Amino acid sequence: MKNNSLVGVLTKLALFGVCLFAVHFLLARAFPVCVADGIYEAHLFLFVLTVVVVLVLKFIFRKMAQKKQGLFGYAFMASSLVKMALAVVFLIPIIRLDADYRIAYVVQFFVLYFAYLVMEVVLVAKLLKSEQENKDSEKQE
Repeated sequence: MKNNSLVGVLTKLALFGVCLFAVHFLLARAFPVCVADGIYEAHLFLFVLTVVVVLVLKFIFRKMAQKKQGLFGYAFMASSLVKMALAVVFLIPIIRLDADYRIAYVVQFFVLYFAYLVMEVVLVAKLLKSEQENKDSEKQE
């Protein structure tokens, strides 16, 4: 299995998601006062959103690499903007609630959001690095 193959990327994302959920679950058990109702649905939302973004970026990267266009950075920034907008839309019902746990929910949500964002950036950076190594090896031959 190639390091940047679709199966490899999805496996890395799945392992990361399961590990992040396990850590969050264990922390919630250790500190039950800080648990926000419904925060575990946010894991699923952010995981699915990250998988979709990474798949779309891989598709766009493959198409742009074939056409030798350097617009991938713009595609990444646009996907990050869309992801942030969807996260805010997801949070609007929680923010409007008059519940005691809403601040804890929002804080935990954005910790998860940034954890998934870091993983997304790492995967995209590896994709770009492998492409640059492929270009370098082609130039040497």
